Amino acid sequence: MAGELVPLVLIPRYTTYAGNDHFTTIGMDVTEYETAIVNVWCGDLVGTGGTVNLYFEESTDQNNWNVCYGVTDPEALTTSTEEQFTPTLGKRWFRIRLVLPNADNVLTAWAVGFLQERTT
Repeated sequence: MAGELVPLVLIPRYTTYAGNDHFTTIGMDVTEYETAIVNVWCGDLVGTGGTVNLYFEESTDQNNWNVCYGVTDPEALTTSTEEQFTPTLGKRWFRIRLVLPNADNVLTAWAVGFLQERTT
């Protein structure tokens, strides 16, 4: 039997990012949860082309981050579309990291979904 679903907002609608950088959400304590069900939407990538990468990361100490199970590292996002991901949560802290490929890039995105409570 699946655990209860708790609403989750990682990136509020509609957040805009600019430049060649790593943008991370705050680390969330997910001790009580076993999976995240995350819908990610990206608008058109403005500027020099390239691949927008999304990392689902977890940590025991908020200093050393590793990719979560159940997703690839990184997830190459298709712009102008919405995709769903289901990372498995095995450590205390969870975040996502969005990476734009070039200094002149601008991207609008959001990421929302649910955390699924542990059943055992």
